[in-house]
Amino acid sequence: MKAVRLHQVGNGVQVDDIPVPRPTGDEVLIRVEAAGLCGSDLHILNGRTPLPHYPRVLGHEIAGTVCETGPGSTGIEAGARIAVNFLITCGQCRYCVAGRTSLCLSREGLGIVRDGGFSEYMVVPERNLIRIPDPVPFRHAALATDAFATSLHAISKRAQVQAGEGCIVIGVGGLGLSAVQLLKIRGAYPIIAVDADPKALELAMSLGATHSIPAEALEDADHPAWAGTRNAVYALDFVGRPETVQAATRLVDRGGRVVVVGHSPHSWNTAAGSIMVREEKTVMGSYAFDKNEIEDVLGFMSRGLIDVDTMIGQVIGLDDVDRALATFGSPGRAPGRTIVEPAADALNEGDVLFAEEPERTMS
Repeated sequence: MKAVRLHQVGNGVQVDDIPVPRPTGDEVLIRVEAAGLCGSDLHILNGRTPLPHYPRVLGHEIAGTVCETGPGSTGIEAGARIAVNFLITCGQCRYCVAGRTSLCLSREGLGIVRDGGFSEYMVVPERNLIRIPDPVPFRHAALATDAFATSLHAISKRAQVQAGEGCIVIGVGGLGLSAVQLLKIRGAYPIIAVDADPKALELAMSLGATHSIPAEALEDADHPAWAGTRNAVYALDFVGRPETVQAATRLVDRGGRVVVVGHSPHSWNTAAGSIMVREEKTVMGSYAFDKNEIEDVLGFMSRGLIDVDTMIGQVIGLDDVDRALATFGSPGRAPGRTIVEPAADALNEGDVLFAEEPERTMS
């Protein structure tokens, strides 16, 4: 089968011909129908997220069809349409027992510790499969597993956004655009999108944002763009740079919560300790999601509450993944996620690849 593997940091990925894996124990063999290309894949490619072993098949936003079940599998049948939770967890540590599986002490990520979904077939533990509701296509289900579930985790479990309260969304790439839609479903108001890209802001407004703020206004609370907004209780930072965390901390109201989702190697800047204490502001991180959040997102999709097609910028085949990663976040790209479909025709030379930026600068 064809699989996109990283053999060495700095050399890009390549398409290899490798044997189809066989399911053992409670594993299930799936045919990959769609896999999302994520900023985390670029972090792996450039060595920012080192892998324990190479080569490795990348890709962790996965949807597919069950082809074969292992001898220990009990609840899934061949032909089932499934989405994949990429975090393989132990189910026994204190975090798993408490329902915080994203913090599992023994977690292993597909596309990181184990082979991922940029391939024609892959094996996955049965417990990591979620059935896809009939109305939801594979492309949408793949994005439910990370692009939407990660945002939902930040909104519902970390920030605990309440209806009628405002939220600032800093960086409206794939995750930020997902957050805008989920905040709308949750009844947040206002929903204030901040980005350096006018096209991204325009798209955010079409998906539910009530206000759009250019990045240059982030450092200036008196900028005319803030006119008509009211102090927000929450801020979701999908950039994670020191200056965006500091701006978010300053902008949220008293008692406000800043949830940082964007990965950055730099230390955060918040605010003077006296402000943090007297105004009871909170800054916290948010990582990945729990399985139930994927299920919730798939439910939203099945009820037509989320516009996923608008968020898909490009559909490519396995042969084009290397080129897609090489142009990731390049100037002039359109907002949205790239979907990899193993059966997709290769792009013609010169076609533009669109993908979410791994780390959106605010300049």
